[in-house]
Amino acid sequence: MSRILRIVLILLLTGFFVALFLWNSNLRDVWHILLRTDPGWFAAGLIVNGSALIFRTIRWRVLLDNEHPPAFYPTFFSTAIGYMISTVLPIRAGDVARPALLSRRTPIHFSSALGTVLTERVLDLISILSIFLIFCGTHWSDFNHAVVRIGGVTAAGMLLAVFVMILSFRFFQSGVRRFHTWLGRYLPERFRAGWMRFFDTFVATLRITERPAAFAIVVAATACIWACLTSQFWLVLIAAHHPLPFDSSLFLNASTTIGIAIPTPGGIGGFHKVCQYVLTTFYGFDVDTSVAAAVLLHVVGTLPVVLIGMILFLREGLNWRQLSQETRAEQT
Repeated sequence: MSRILRIVLILLLTGFFVALFLWNSNLRDVWHILLRTDPGWFAAGLIVNGSALIFRTIRWRVLLDNEHPPAFYPTFFSTAIGYMISTVLPIRAGDVARPALLSRRTPIHFSSALGTVLTERVLDLISILSIFLIFCGTHWSDFNHAVVRIGGVTAAGMLLAVFVMILSFRFFQSGVRRFHTWLGRYLPERFRAGWMRFFDTFVATLRITERPAAFAIVVAATACIWACLTSQFWLVLIAAHHPLPFDSSLFLNASTTIGIAIPTPGGIGGFHKVCQYVLTTFYGFDVDTSVAAAVLLHVVGTLPVVLIGMILFLREGLNWRQLSQETRAEQT
């Protein structure tokens, strides 16, 4: 019953945001706008988005083991499948499936790989907050709006909190580890070893700053990831014949991340409504054009990941039941 209730609630939430997104739009006009999309620029957006998976794989290999990283293909496979799952399902299930798949195909232990996933999430959080702060800093006086002002201050506070957390883990490890051990007492005994291994792996990845070459690769790969994820917005708006300045993509990228966080399948509804709000409120798009642009942006943001993941999924001869079994097996 609880599972059915969750599904019903997710469907209701998705329907609510989709209805809100399509309110006052003329679907016939939206369809005509979509048909005028430039295929060349649209294809460029798809390619740029798909390229982010390559840079994610490069970064993850260095975080996992800089001196003896796992082979590229199993790491890329795990990355692609993990992000495909997170794209399709209304929860970040791919963050657990990704290290589980990797541990079944390489000597990397599940909890160790999971610790590096947390490091990746911290790097991505720093990136998205920095992107939004750059936009707010350059347009503080242009957009006299609460979203920009309050959002900029909130992002700065969150970024400061993240750096304080990193410094505490890096320079006060023993005290933080004692607290982590205390928390572990409340876990079932079979999970405690993995819990501490997860903590130790996360802390170990922070020491990458002591290895300049590896740290440079991680920083460069992170920059390339977010350059791809930001550029796709700019390319799609050109394809839709409504080009905006490139820095508008910084705003769209940061704001739609909030929409994706809403627990709907593939970000449907939440992503679209947030994107529409930014386009109509700050850039003067009419409702129909904003609907078409949001649909195009969502397709470019999800199709490459899902398509690459499905190709690898079928290439390995997997099915959803096997994938679920592999994931559960490694977690235990």
